[in-house]
Amino acid sequence: MIPERVATVLRRLEEQDARDRIDGSPQVLRLRQIPREVGEFLHTLVLAANAQTIVEIGTSAGYSTLWLALATQQTGGRVITFEIDPAKVGLARRSFADAGLADAIDLKHVDARDGIGDVDTGSVDLTFLDAEKDVYEPLLEPIVQALRPGGLLVADNLTSHAEELAAFRELALGHPELTGLVVPIGRGELVAVKRRMDEP
Repeated sequence: MIPERVATVLRRLEEQDARDRIDGSPQVLRLRQIPREVGEFLHTLVLAANAQTIVEIGTSAGYSTLWLALATQQTGGRVITFEIDPAKVGLARRSFADAGLADAIDLKHVDARDGIGDVDTGSVDLTFLDAEKDVYEPLLEPIVQALRPGGLLVADNLTSHAEELAAFRELALGHPELTGLVVPIGRGELVAVKRRMDEP
């Protein structure tokens, strides 16, 4: 059951995102957030993995962050989320405050390619990657190093941007420390788990 305070903010962001997609808003100003089913999917993965340390790359106005943070209310965890656009940072802070989840979220106004190095190696239970597509490949290895064995990588847009992310998909699914697949939900979610040391 989603608390009404959180549900109200989720609805507001869903309505804004829907307007952005039809009103001619420039791409840089659009929220470009995940659909609700992917939010529910992320929420479920956090609960299933009992994830406590979560890293998100690409906050936008905080829609996906809220789904992750909502799950941490049960796991006792926290979300570290990276966003470089100052306007989106402002929108996200409002979303988190309005939803009453700001205490569960550490919003970093920094490029994740610089900031992820500050995350302890092998400490992350789940990483959600939903940013500009040109950063997917350079972020793959730092993400893998940050994940604990058994930790999850979820990356968005693998089918909607199939050609653009073909090289990333090949690298991720062929990575010696990962095993995974692309799940046909939303715009295509790559889900991979970091192998444990004793796995073949």
